[in-house]
Formats: sequence, C-alpha cells, structure tokens
Amino acid sequence: MFKNILLSTLVCASLNAQSFEIFLQNAIQNSPYLKANSLNVKQAKELSTLTTRYKNPTLALEVSNFSPDIGDNDIGYRAALSQPIRLWGVGANQESLANAQIEETQSLLTLSRAHFIAKLSSLYINYKSSVCAVNLAKEELLISKKIAFISKTRYEAGTIARVKFIQAKVDTARVATALTHREAEKVSAYYSLLGFAGLYEEEEIETSYRFILSETNNLENSAQIAYMKKQGLRAEAEAELNANKLEWINLYGEFEQEPDQSIARVGVAIPLAIFNTKSQERRVAQLEAKKVSLITENISNAKKMKLRELAKSLSILKSLHESSQKLLSSQEELLKIYEEAYKVANIDLIELQMIKNQMILTKEKIIKIKQKQEQKIVEHNLLTGEYND
Repeated sequence: MFKNILLSTLVCASLNAQSFEIFLQNAIQNSPYLKANSLNVKQAKELSTLTTRYKNPTLALEVSNFSPDIGDNDIGYRAALSQPIRLWGVGANQESLANAQIEETQSLLTLSRAHFIAKLSSLYINYKSSVCAVNLAKEELLISKKIAFISKTRYEAGTIARVKFIQAKVDTARVATALTHREAEKVSAYYSLLGFAGLYEEEEIETSYRFILSETNNLENSAQIAYMKKQGLRAEAEAELNANKLEWINLYGEFEQEPDQSIARVGVAIPLAIFNTKSQERRVAQLEAKKVSLITENISNAKKMKLRELAKSLSILKSLHESSQKLLSSQEELLKIYEEAYKVANIDLIELQMIKNQMILTKEKIIKIKQKQEQKIVEHNLLTGEYND
C-alpha cells in the first residue's frame, strides 16, 4: 500500500517551469541593482576625463585712459592671453591614474555581479529546499491518512480501541498543520527569491537544478582579491602623480598699446614649490597603497582557510548524505513491514507511527544536508571566481 506513496522527496522538479539558468540570466539582464552598478563604470569613465583634461585659457582685455599734464586725453588698450601648460610626464601619470580608476570600478562591478549571482543562488537553494519540504509534508500526510484509514477499519471491526483511532486522526491533523507551515515557508522563500532578482512578474521556477563544485581550488580568479588589488594600483597611481611637485606652468602673451608706444610681451609663470610640495598627498597615497596591500594579504589568507574549511565540510556532508540514504532505505522497508503487521494487529499504532516519524525525520535531514552542500558549493564557487563572467 505504501509502495505508491513513498516516493523520493528529493526530486522536486515542477513541470512547465522556467529553468534556473534562464531565470538567472533574466535576473542578471533586468536587475535594477546591476544596471545601477553598470552605470558606475560609465560614470568612472566620465570622471576620468576630469583627471586628464586641460585647463581653459584666460583672456584679459583692458582699456586705459591716459591724461597728460598738457594736451588732450588719449585712450590705450591691452590684450593678454594665458594658457596653463601641463609639464612633460605629468600627462602620462594622469592617464595612468584615470585608467586605474576605471579598472577599479570595473573590478567592483565584477565583484557586485558575482555577489549578486551567489546571493540569488543561495535564495534559490532555500526555495528549492522549501519545495522539497512541502512535498515531504504532503507525503507524510498521505501516510498518516492511510494509517488513520487502517485504524478506522480496525476500530469498526472491533480489533482496536476507539482511542487508537482518535490517536491516528490527531496525528493526521498534526501533519496537516505542519504542511500549512511548510507552505507558508515556501511562499516566503519564493517571494524573497523574486524580490532579490528585481523582477516584477511572478515566474514558476523549476527546482531540479544542481550546483556543481568548480574544479578550481585557489584564489587566482577571486573577484574580491582582484578588486582589492585594483584599489592598490589606483593608490599607487595617485602616489606617482603626487610625486610631481609641479604639474602646470602658465604660458602668457600680451599686447599693450599706449599713446606713444606699443608693447608686446611673452613669458612663462612658474609656480615655486616652496610651501606646497605635495609631499603630504604623496605620502598619504603611499600609505593607502601599503594599507590595501596588507588588507589584501590578510583577506587572501582568510579566504584560503575558508576554501580548506569548505572542502572538509563538503567531504563530511557527502559521507553524511550517503549514510542517511542507506538509513532511509532501511526505514522505508521497515515501514512497509510494520504497516502490513498493523493490518493484522501484530504491532501497536504507536510503534507504526514511531517508524513513520523516524523515516520522515531522516528525509528532512537529507533535505537539509543537500541544502548545506549546495550552499557551500555556491560559497566555494564565489571564492574561486566561478561567477565573475
């Protein structure tokens, strides 16, 4: 009787549902969060022109009134044009800083995208587990109803007391209530997933997708480490630019017309780097680069330890999953034996329900084990740069 009921609760796919791969791609393309982050790159490119652009020339026009002691007044005029000129080598440093700023922003976009994929994947795993939990609760409800039906039949036949029949009905009501709670958790997980994805239309999402552990086991492609390194390069570029005590000189030319003479001038105005040598700015940038380097080293060491932890945890979870599956097979077989025995009054109702509850508990543990496994796989893939592209 239980043969058609005890189906695997770990296969929780929905027919005619959107695959997770398509759902993820739609979320990446349409997410307002990622679109806002992509604008940061365009903004950084625009801001980089502030670093490299030239200063505007200055035009001065002047009219003079000459009043000699004897004779009529006369009018003179003066025109002057000045242009700041960037010194040789400063432009290359400014270009380097501008490029470093753009690369840092692009690296941050890659990091944000990777975190978005990892978070969305985590929410999907939670939703998938909630679907499995609902299916398991439905399976338990069917089993409880079957037990209640057998109890009713035996009660009407006079082979068990009425209290046993009531106990079976109470257990069925308990399982039905638990199913309602599982349904509520499923709804919460579903809308959390859609909400984070930034979608405004409901989509049915299949739950058969399995996350695969990346073959890479190092941090060479880590988005966070790459971003930290770009921060350090930007700080170094700032230090290089601030190493120039002088960045601009002022080239000027002027023409002056007086009543009895004309004057033409060409000259250069050179700032004297006496009090403001930019040594403080350079030192601050150097310290920033050093600080970023040390933080990057610390984060890198911590991530390496995390990868080791994840590898060991996944190994333990794999063994636990295998042993739980073996236990489940034995419990399913035992439940069928006890069910047949209960029909002919060889065992008590409490014993049958205890076997049923143990089997359901094992299946719940298997769902949670799979959930933990995939969560750790996502975390591992994030660390190793699997979600960078």
